Amino acid sequence: MKPLLLCLTLCVARTHASESWPQFRGLNGAGIAAESARPPTAFGPDKNVRWKATVPRGISSPVIANDHLFVTGVADGTIITLAFGARDGRELWRKALPAGRLEKVHVFSSPASATPCTDGQRVFVYANSFGVVAYDFAGQELWRRPLPEQKVEFGAGNSPMLAGGRLIVLRDGMSADSHVLALDPATGTIAWSSPRPFARNSHSTPMVWRHGGIEELIVKGRGRVAGYDPSTGEMRWWINGWGNAAIATAVAGDDLLFVGSKGSGDPSEPPPPDLDWGKLVAAHDADRDGKLALDEIPKELLFHIRKEIPITTPGNSLGIRSLLQWFIDGNKDGKVTKEEWDAAMRGFNSPQNRHRFVAIRPGGRGDVSDTHVAWETTKGLNEMASPLVYRGRVYVVADGGRVSAFRPVTGDRLLDRQPLGAPGQYAASPVAANGLVYFVSEAGTVTILRAGDTLDIVARHELEESVRSTPAIVGRSLYVRALERLWAFAE
Repeated sequence: MKPLLLCLTLCVARTHASESWPQFRGLNGAGIAAESARPPTAFGPDKNVRWKATVPRGISSPVIANDHLFVTGVADGTIITLAFGARDGRELWRKALPAGRLEKVHVFSSPASATPCTDGQRVFVYANSFGVVAYDFAGQELWRRPLPEQKVEFGAGNSPMLAGGRLIVLRDGMSADSHVLALDPATGTIAWSSPRPFARNSHSTPMVWRHGGIEELIVKGRGRVAGYDPSTGEMRWWINGWGNAAIATAVAGDDLLFVGSKGSGDPSEPPPPDLDWGKLVAAHDADRDGKLALDEIPKELLFHIRKEIPITTPGNSLGIRSLLQWFIDGNKDGKVTKEEWDAAMRGFNSPQNRHRFVAIRPGGRGDVSDTHVAWETTKGLNEMASPLVYRGRVYVVADGGRVSAFRPVTGDRLLDRQPLGAPGQYAASPVAANGLVYFVSEAGTVTILRAGDTLDIVARHELEESVRSTPAIVGRSLYVRALERLWAFAE
């Protein structure tokens, strides 16, 4: 090999080895690649494919360190961890957790939804139906920490992460034993456990907020976002809200913390047409008593939850009769009055349950719901995809393929629900590198936006497969995990 070519080859290899994407959304869950990263802007199923591999079905995202890529899937009734060579796609090993009953999850989700994390020497895998296991990079099991399954509506979806020298696992569920768990990464022994009784849904991944010379472990759960001391698990402060499922991960920038998601409604907008009391009574109150009896409502009558995407999307509809029975019929007499309806609508649109995205100031203690919110908005939000803070802007992508961008400090809108030209659902979170932001729809459309104050779409590509996992970026490669396929794209 000629000296110049040898030098270039070694430099590329060393650069790639020094970069990593060690957990869900990379370093600290921020979704931002290293400054030297140069992922491709032109790619597709048959273009600039560095390698591709078939993987067991799942929705965990790829993580990368020291030229190893890790991902999980479900096969033969258990969770499988796979390791690939990040540069060549060669499968290095696969390990299975002990076979047993997998947790029951929503059809859109998977028991293999938790993304692994790595410290560069070990890879840590969490599954709600088993617990935590640690492997070295050769696939040798180092330790395991079996944990009882948390009963979580629709199934758990949070991922483990490293903070303060601890392995952090959020274990919210519908029991008094909900908690944040901190383990010793070397042994799996419990360092601390902080109770969060009946926190309900566990889908969000914690992150670390660094400000004023301190670190705080940020946990977004159902009902509140809270800051913890990562060394002890003590809850330092919290802000109430978000009565629905907590999925999106918080991000930080400009000395502020940004967190939020869609809830049950936006009080500044009119009620959905299919939840208009007058229309429902006019159409279905057969005995004309001014009430809605459950058996007066046709079973096939549906509430279209997310109007931006088709009602046929899994999880995007709810029977009106079930809505009345479970959430509105307060005295359970089989009939809903106007008073019960109005009370339920007030609850749906209350500050606790409405769509809400907030910027939080540091330095709080206790309940800072009324003192530390710098600004907030209720429009253009997403239930699943996390926000991105990149090059002086906060980006949020909503279902339907509409992007909003804000000034971090003031909340001024730079982009107001601008169409990306790729409609549909967005489960994957946006990621960024080299001045570009990558958005991936569930249908497999990748839209690349140049970071700026205007909508500058650089490219749009169709992968022709469902993508519900967040991509990873290392070096010159973009790694995308579809339900049963893993791609590495590079120019």
